[in-house]
Amino acid sequence: MYEVEVTAGFSAAHRLRDYKGKCEKLHGHNYRVMIVARTNELSPGGMVIDFVELKKVAGATLERLDHSFLNDLEPFDRIEPSAENIAAFLFQEIARGLGDRGGLLHSVSVWESDTSRAAFIRDEAP
Repeated sequence: MYEVEVTAGFSAAHRLRDYKGKCEKLHGHNYRVMIVARTNELSPGGMVIDFVELKKVAGATLERLDHSFLNDLEPFDRIEPSAENIAAFLFQEIARGLGDRGGLLHSVSVWESDTSRAAFIRDEAP
């Protein structure tokens, strides 16, 4: 199994609606995101996926969230903007952005802080 990962980040505010505690109040994070692609067989060029392609798609996706109030954006206007839901959303959007190479996407992890991470992980590698 071969694996590559890229990291990126964005800053955004949110509040958890169905939560009792300090996170129900408006607050923000400097999110760090790790995107992992995997495959059993490399491309003819010897790669899982070109880092440039993965960074480009991830960057375009994160740009839509950067410096926003997540609760105002789809789908977070309907679902909680938790780190878990953000990771799942980013996974779906990045996979879609990769087109026919979206099946290489293995996981997306989202850190709200240096010590707190949530991830969405594909059940099976391609």
